[in-house]
Amino acid sequence: MSSPRVLAVDSGAGHVACGVFASAKNGRLVLEQFALESFNPDASLEAQWTELVAQSLAAADKRAAASGSAVLSVPGHLTLTKFVKTPAVDKAKRDKVIQFEAQQNIPYPLPEVVWDYQTVSDDSLDLEVMLAAVKLDVVEALCHSVRDAGVSPSEVLPATIALYRSFKYNYPDAAGTSLVVNIGARSTNLLFIDGGRFFIRTIALAGNSVTQSIADELKQEFSHAESLKLQVLGGTSDLPESSPARTTVLNAAHSFIGRLHMEITRSTVNYRRQSGAEQPAVIYITGGGSLVPELIATLTDKLKTRVESFDPLRNVEVAPSAAAARDYSAVLADLVGLAVGTGVGEKRFTLLPPTIGEAIAFRKQQPFYVGAVAVLAVALALPAVHFHQRASVANEQVRLLETRIQPLRALKDANTNNLQKIETLKKEIGAIQGLVESKSNWINFFTDLQERLIKVEDVWLEKLQVLRPAAGEVSPASGGPIFGQPAATGDTAQAPAPTVLRLNLSGRLLDRANPTSKVSQESLDRVRSLLASFTDSQFISAKEKETFNTNQPGILSFDFILVVDPKKPL
Repeated sequence: MSSPRVLAVDSGAGHVACGVFASAKNGRLVLEQFALESFNPDASLEAQWTELVAQSLAAADKRAAASGSAVLSVPGHLTLTKFVKTPAVDKAKRDKVIQFEAQQNIPYPLPEVVWDYQTVSDDSLDLEVMLAAVKLDVVEALCHSVRDAGVSPSEVLPATIALYRSFKYNYPDAAGTSLVVNIGARSTNLLFIDGGRFFIRTIALAGNSVTQSIADELKQEFSHAESLKLQVLGGTSDLPESSPARTTVLNAAHSFIGRLHMEITRSTVNYRRQSGAEQPAVIYITGGGSLVPELIATLTDKLKTRVESFDPLRNVEVAPSAAAARDYSAVLADLVGLAVGTGVGEKRFTLLPPTIGEAIAFRKQQPFYVGAVAVLAVALALPAVHFHQRASVANEQVRLLETRIQPLRALKDANTNNLQKIETLKKEIGAIQGLVESKSNWINFFTDLQERLIKVEDVWLEKLQVLRPAAGEVSPASGGPIFGQPAATGDTAQAPAPTVLRLNLSGRLLDRANPTSKVSQESLDRVRSLLASFTDSQFISAKEKETFNTNQPGILSFDFILVVDPKKPL
């Protein structure tokens, strides 16, 4: 045993069995406390299975003190089992090789399952291992449910491994090949043992198969059919011998035995073909389904092999406080196997979720952490007091300096406010200067405009409209932003670029030589020359969008836009 006292919890598809085991001086297991609770094994209640286990476990705790750290089992129908053979490698590389095999043989991503392996044989040439896996969400839900019932799982084993350990413990002197058939509610586990080698196959044929056949035949609910099955097969039914219901139950049981015989035969043939083992010399029957009347006699007759009941308490001492366990020995094979534990030199096998395993490891190391923290606290106590005193002195010095610095901060704030006012005044002065320059520039611009008109003769202006720039538009020549792009900011920001101002002008030219006919090309050239001359003005940087209208006899109408030079703003 791995410890002098073990709490084992066998969570089956239709029952929960709890046992508190101790180790006697002679090394034998002693069953000190026992309790068993049954619940509806209907497959349609699979989503509620963990909740049913927790409820049954809570009820068992009242009779068997089923609380504390425990070894927990997972039934066969929830466990995936695979046997793989690889070339033998060094033990240092074995885990990597087996992990690769697990990725190939487990039909789920490995992060979605909890898996482990057990060595079946290692002859230095070939390595044969058994892989076992269960869905992570299933085993986590089971562990959380039993924890709510006051049980903290320290190990999680597949029911198949528990069955194997139970057989090796109770039948250590078994010779040749043996077959153990554990018939549960949802599945049946077939365990072939040949010396140190073993093979496990789980089939879906189990006690529920009988119940479902009865329910289908009598058109009853599963729970009613289950109750009827237990009463008739258990010999407690009041139904007459000729009752159709009794006949239906017996026929379903007989059909189940026939199907089980075929599955055992098929599995035995496949096992012998793959392993080269001999025909099983004896078949041991256990599990709730083993109580079907005439099962052992019928299988003995059909298989031509010795068939007998498996005795899970063969090498277990039963204390008076757990005497009731003898009445339920048919369902105790897995429970005893959970208590046996790992043999000397064997690899520890568990399907405990990693998060729960890490939490258990942390709790075991907590005393060391607490002691380390206590030592560290004592070691830091004296330096902490010393530095606290120095910090108090430094804080007092800081307070005195703050008192002296306060007037200087007030002066700094006043200087900052004055500088801001100076900058504001500079901007206002710049704006006023711009207005003054703009006023004189308008006079000079009109003078220049008048002179250019006089040179051309017979031309006059009818409209001069100032086109204000769009928001954010600046002069292209300034290199600043256009069409609302932000100007540079920060220490490298330049002065705001001047905005673009445009003038829309319209006018006419009198064609004296052709007063009654279409305007001549000579008049059109004179106007174009006039418009081109505007770009020579110191106030103008460009000319845009000039248009001409020659439809009126003797009069040439024109319209154009002048772009004001930002260096000579108007």
